[in-house]
Amino acid sequence: MEPRLSSESGGRSPGYVPPIYLDKAGDLLRPVKRLSYEMLGLSPGQHVLDVGCGPGIDTLAMAEPVGADGRVLGVDADPAMVEAANARAHAAGLAGRVHHQTGDACALALDTDSVDVCRCERLFIHLDDPARALREMQRVVRPEGRILVVDSDWGSLSIDTQEIEVERKLARFRSERLLSNGYSGRQLFRLFKTCGMTDIEIQVLPVVILGDTGLLGYLTKLDEVERDALEAGAVTRLELDRWRLEQEEAARKETGFGCMSMVLALGRVEGDRHGRG
Repeated sequence: MEPRLSSESGGRSPGYVPPIYLDKAGDLLRPVKRLSYEMLGLSPGQHVLDVGCGPGIDTLAMAEPVGADGRVLGVDADPAMVEAANARAHAAGLAGRVHHQTGDACALALDTDSVDVCRCERLFIHLDDPARALREMQRVVRPEGRILVVDSDWGSLSIDTQEIEVERKLARFRSERLLSNGYSGRQLFRLFKTCGMTDIEIQVLPVVILGDTGLLGYLTKLDEVERDALEAGAVTRLELDRWRLEQEEAARKETGFGCMSMVLALGRVEGDRHGRG
């Protein structure tokens, strides 16, 4: 999830994002990331794979617990992200043991049984077939190795408003029309079970925004949701006008509230490879 800033960008280009929102988003997700590292139980000498690595924030963080003898590989479909991640690794003096490459989560260019653990964050919401990606992770992780997937349940998004029907329409539109798999978080336990993962653990963490409607709009792509929902007829102009007036008042008074759930699923790859689904 890399949402763009709303149209309240002071005339800047639509893709412009003030650094403060990137920093605040990072602060919100830091507890989720920290818990994911802890659940994986990283140890010195391990080979770690991060699928959908983005700019390398997590690959660099995981380099420390695996130590000088460990290796961390990040894979991302976006060449620009891979370039940025490798630049980060080089700047941090970690290029010798942290590497990133362009790749497809559903067809990993890695040998079978070639990594000890695998991590994936906020990728499955964008996939039409997350089971295929999970099975690829199972293939490349050694038997008894661990896989951890972190994903959002956008169906749990809740924004404080008196316009409850409008809020529900917008939340559902975002989950079902702007994402390939907006309910991914709640599906992870079933997905892990269906794909034959064992020793499954589930943790759910809330992401809460208090008062900062700009950050809320950034994280939820609210302007895009409103625009597309109106064009699709999911909401009326009158409904949207009432909603926007209320949210503008919340911005002035700093009373805005939004929350959603992040789900972390950890499982172990079965020892008998022939038994995998």
